[in-house]
Amino acid sequence: MRREMFRLWKHAVSMGTIGEARRIFGPLVPWTRDLGMIRVGGEEGRMGLQVLEMEFVPDVVRLSDVLPRGRVLDPQALKRCKDVIRDLTWYFARAWYGGHMATSSAIQECHGKVGKSMVSRLRKLEMDLPLPAMRQKARRTREAVEQGILDAVPVGLNYGDFLPSNLLVDPSSWRIKSYIDWAEAEVLPSGICLYGLEHILGYIEGQNNEEKSGKSQFVYYEQAEELRRIFWEEFGHLVPAVKGTDVRKALDLSRDVGILLWKGFAWDDGAIDRVVNLKDDLGEVTCLEAWLKLDSGFDRRDSFISS
Repeated sequence: MRREMFRLWKHAVSMGTIGEARRIFGPLVPWTRDLGMIRVGGEEGRMGLQVLEMEFVPDVVRLSDVLPRGRVLDPQALKRCKDVIRDLTWYFARAWYGGHMATSSAIQECHGKVGKSMVSRLRKLEMDLPLPAMRQKARRTREAVEQGILDAVPVGLNYGDFLPSNLLVDPSSWRIKSYIDWAEAEVLPSGICLYGLEHILGYIEGQNNEEKSGKSQFVYYEQAEELRRIFWEEFGHLVPAVKGTDVRKALDLSRDVGILLWKGFAWDDGAIDRVVNLKDDLGEVTCLEAWLKLDSGFDRRDSFISS
């Protein structure tokens, strides 16, 4: 079964990207055909829309709709989370084998919007992130990238928006059935999307709620480290090279780059050029501090990280 969908033209999906994604990830990427552009908005037709014909994936929900929002996972939820984690390792293994080792340097073979500006974006973060610990982390990360540490991992197509809302799962088992929304995907070093794992290991508490402190915090599940261990064990089984010291160092760096670039810049309707701040982007700042394990100098009562 197929359905038509519409996207703003400035966020159009490249059929070349879809084709490469299906080559690497197979049927978990919905079949898609570009039907062209239409203009809407009265006689002037000011707004362009991309018209797509897409495969309809039945009997699924977004992972974001079923992930628990409580610190302790009950036995059933823990089992389902373990299955999701194992499915994620399949994604990262396919991304690894679907890429290639750079002939010069990894960052020189990344020509997309994010890839070609990776170093300059990290420089901007080390100047403008709102907290000293974050700026220091961005600087150290940029220096490691410039040292060529990422050359130890392949470059290839990476999901551009690895969020639980873009993972369609079976509602009873949470097994991943489809990855949707490839508009922001581009060629990047393997491991850039490891920020997606963090989304599944916990949740933001307090965001958009009227609390006395006015603070958000990222709460990791009590079993988060068990789930993280399963991920790396399964990933190492599927990709033995991951067990190597240099490769793991490169993957850890790639993960940090992904967290900084995806959470350090505000989306702003696709502009992605404004560094986040404490007033407008509390959710992103919350994730930065927690996922990068930063000591930001906050009194623990005011920290974004749940202890």
